[in-house]
Amino acid sequence: MKRKLIHFAILPALALVLAGCTLRQAVARSSAAVLDDMIAALNAEPDPGHAREATASLLVMIEGFVRADPGNARLRRSAAQAYGGFAFGFLEKEEPARARRLYLRGRDHGLSALGLASGAKETAFRAALGHVGRDRLALLFWTAYCWSGWINMSRQDPDAVADLPRVEAMMARARLVDPGYFHGGPELFFGVYWGSRSRLMGGDPKKAKAAFARAVSASKGRFLMAKLLFARHFAVQAQDKKLFTRLLGEIEKAPEGLLPAQALANALARRRARELRERMEELF
Repeated sequence: MKRKLIHFAILPALALVLAGCTLRQAVARSSAAVLDDMIAALNAEPDPGHAREATASLLVMIEGFVRADPGNARLRRSAAQAYGGFAFGFLEKEEPARARRLYLRGRDHGLSALGLASGAKETAFRAALGHVGRDRLALLFWTAYCWSGWINMSRQDPDAVADLPRVEAMMARARLVDPGYFHGGPELFFGVYWGSRSRLMGGDPKKAKAAFARAVSASKGRFLMAKLLFARHFAVQAQDKKLFTRLLGEIEKAPEGLLPAQALANALARRRARELRERMEELF
């Protein structure tokens, strides 16, 4: 009987070996869903200070799991999402150099999982994007999100700015697959892309306003960060003070618990709306 029990005990480990999966890989893969839950919990955290403290530990945990299973695209996507969210939410203003580094790390995780290389030839890069479907939409979006954040923080670097067409192509693919993904995230990208630049630099106010309107509509106005970006990157550039004050007013008057799954983003939007209002005379 004891011999039979020993045989049964080693069967799971033997199955892992036969499947080409080490015990460390198995643990990492089984933890991928838990990491998604952790990221969701952070997004739903209404206290930005608490969220910031928790995210640093989460990033180390994700890196550990990626080391155990480097070919796991789901873990790489979690890394891109977590790095991008942390850099945007907490570092851009106070620690821009760190934000830049973390955006780049998130981008590299995503590109690795997508099988894309930042230095690949343009035709090959765009051809690969054409095969990305809904099953890899989240990975595509968060990779492009990190890449665009890094470019935005590196505007004095011509080599970084030269990558922008690739990010645009990635977000165009994401928008084609699902323009409403992550509360209109692809539309928000194009709103900022067209709205924050002059016409001479490729800006298009009409397209920007329409993209922002679609992004706001995607969450029925509940994702307040969309309105914040609309005010900051379109209303200021267009010098539309009336729209600017309306959008900030809607953010400031929005009730708590408006979108529980994105309580953190909404709390940050409220904070930044107050900061923007204080700068109104400087901006207009």
